[in-house]
Amino acid sequence: MSPMKQYPYDPSKAAAIVFAVLYGISAMVTIIEYFWWRCWYWLPMVVASLMEATGYISRSYSAYHEYDEGSFDAQYLLVFLAPTVMAAACYMSMSRIIMHACRPEYINMRTLWVTPRFMTPIFVTCDILALVIQLIGGVCAISKTPSTIRLGYNIAKAGLIVQIVSFGFFIIISIRFHFISRNSAIVRSETSWRQLLLCINVSCILIFARSVYRLVEFGQGDHGYLNLHEWNYYVFEAAIIVPAVAIFNVVHPAKYLMNTHWKHSKSARSAVSEEELTLEQRF
Repeated sequence: MSPMKQYPYDPSKAAAIVFAVLYGISAMVTIIEYFWWRCWYWLPMVVASLMEATGYISRSYSAYHEYDEGSFDAQYLLVFLAPTVMAAACYMSMSRIIMHACRPEYINMRTLWVTPRFMTPIFVTCDILALVIQLIGGVCAISKTPSTIRLGYNIAKAGLIVQIVSFGFFIIISIRFHFISRNSAIVRSETSWRQLLLCINVSCILIFARSVYRLVEFGQGDHGYLNLHEWNYYVFEAAIIVPAVAIFNVVHPAKYLMNTHWKHSKSARSAVSEEELTLEQRF
């Protein structure tokens, strides 16, 4: 059997290279900052940025070798799954913002809807579930059998729906906190974290919009307009996720959440850890 072209269009080599460079630069900065700040909870963003960079490098190669299945499959899965991994970094950072910013008496379900103690476990669990479902769907979708491809699209849609529902609820909680935190009685006097909160909300909205695009794309199927025209991919996938990652190269969580990373002294970390443990046990 003769090999088949992997794309339903002539892929843009220039666009693939441009985004490979952009994501590559962002990934390098993310890795450097990770080791500089030694901020362990930011590891998902490191992994996600590497997935994006590797994905677009693979797409650049694939654009020049349209019959190569390996590079096509690699770019497809890496780019498709990376934003779900990014979401985990947003969940963990948000819980630390609340713990850092809120006065202890306001860390409760009535004020926050979801307390920091449960925020990371609940949303990361949903994120992992969505990731696994999307991975299964993505693997099926790159099959060469039409029936398996359709099955993959349906499974991937289920994973995207799980992500959209859980991520949408998280965005509501995060944006709501943005507004209720304007009440000076709820938060501490130090407010530099507001810039980080704004960036998390912006990044989450971009990831959410991209997930909706993917859901519509899979809903249309192989012969849908979104799948047959490459410009949709670069506008609603590639371009929309670049700022969702790069924004944290400038506004890194460790710069705004004091004592939540290993750059600080052991005594400072111990003090904040004891406070967080007390709050988590209480709420």
